Amino acid sequence: MDNWASGFVIDETLYPWGTLFDAAAPGRVQSGYASVKLPCRSAYGFATVYAEPAAARPDRPVTTVTYELADTGTAPRYLFAELVKRLGPPDEVTRDDNPEAANENTVVLHANWHRDKARIGLSLYGARRPSEFGDASGALYLSWADQDAAAQPFLPAWAAANTAAASAAEGARLRVFSVRYDIYDDDYPPPSPAELALQSPHVLLTPAAIAARLGKTTFALWTNAASTRWYLSTARTTVRLRDEETSTLHFYDVAPARGGGFTEIGTVSWSVRDAHGSDSMKEALEALGAVPGLRIERSAGHDA
Repeated sequence: MDNWASGFVIDETLYPWGTLFDAAAPGRVQSGYASVKLPCRSAYGFATVYAEPAAARPDRPVTTVTYELADTGTAPRYLFAELVKRLGPPDEVTRDDNPEAANENTVVLHANWHRDKARIGLSLYGARRPSEFGDASGALYLSWADQDAAAQPFLPAWAAANTAAASAAEGARLRVFSVRYDIYDDDYPPPSPAELALQSPHVLLTPAAIAARLGKTTFALWTNAASTRWYLSTARTTVRLRDEETSTLHFYDVAPARGGGFTEIGTVSWSVRDAHGSDSMKEALEALGAVPGLRIERSAGHDA
């Protein structure tokens, strides 16, 4: 029986869902989104050329694995038939029956199955696709769809940081900056605690006392009453400055070219933008420059 809901396999070794990327591929990625191709000869009864586990960060659980399926000479349709035999009819399937467009860069069939907390996908290529590990005829995708379970071990630390921010907001001193465009879109909900704890743990939900003083086109640099903790906030999300992932901010000054240009201040996962030449962003940059121990990396260019 396939253990789709139990975990992922690499060369038939089962890694339970919840296994950290660093445990499955130690030392392969240092920071940021984590993904690496690992030699893999077989998975779930299929001959494969490599497996590619991926996680939001190296210190977070693997949530997706892509298996490149070896081109063994078997007609690709039999791969699809085998999955239908095991999983039943797919929940979604798309086909491209145009033989003239079929090549190694096209997908002639894509199917998805939702089974319990696992998501299984299959892509069949229009022609043999080469890789450094061998030729492939398609790809098998496996995902762990239980975001709450994946995030659970990391929620207490994230929640504690939110509690500390709420305490710092009592009696906080703010400097508010306005931009010309909406910072967030009402059509998209705020990120959930599970999403942030799993993907961007340094991004917090903005304390109510701060959010009440901001709108869709404003952000704030603020400090607690003792001026020992510094934060940047929009009405929705906040980052505490001078932590490991927020000791350096970027400032992009992009002049108009094909595009209209922009200015941006932020971290990898949190940022605000305004038009090129924005006086408000210049004021924010000056204020941030006075925050002790904070580094700002500046870059300029043209909006190609």
